[in-house]
Amino acid sequence: MGEVVRLPRRPGSEPWLSKRQLAAYFGFSTRWVELRMREGMPSEFIGGRRRFRVTECEEWLLKGRSA
Repeated sequence: MGEVVRLPRRPGSEPWLSKRQLAAYFGFSTRWVELRMREGMPSEFIGGRRRFRVTECEEWLLKGRSA
C-alpha cells in the first residue's frame, strides 16, 4: 500500500466542512448545527450539499448570531 502525503494548503485556503464535521469540531451534535443554521449560521451549497467554513461560523457565533 502507498503512503498518504499531505500537500501544503495554499495560504488563505480553508476546507469546506460537512454538517457532521462541523458538529465534531465544535463538540456538539448535528442537531445543534441544524438549529444554528435556522438562526442564520453561514453556509453554502456546494455540489448539492451544504458546507461550512469554520472561521465564518466561529465569527458568526462570536457576534451573537446577528450576521
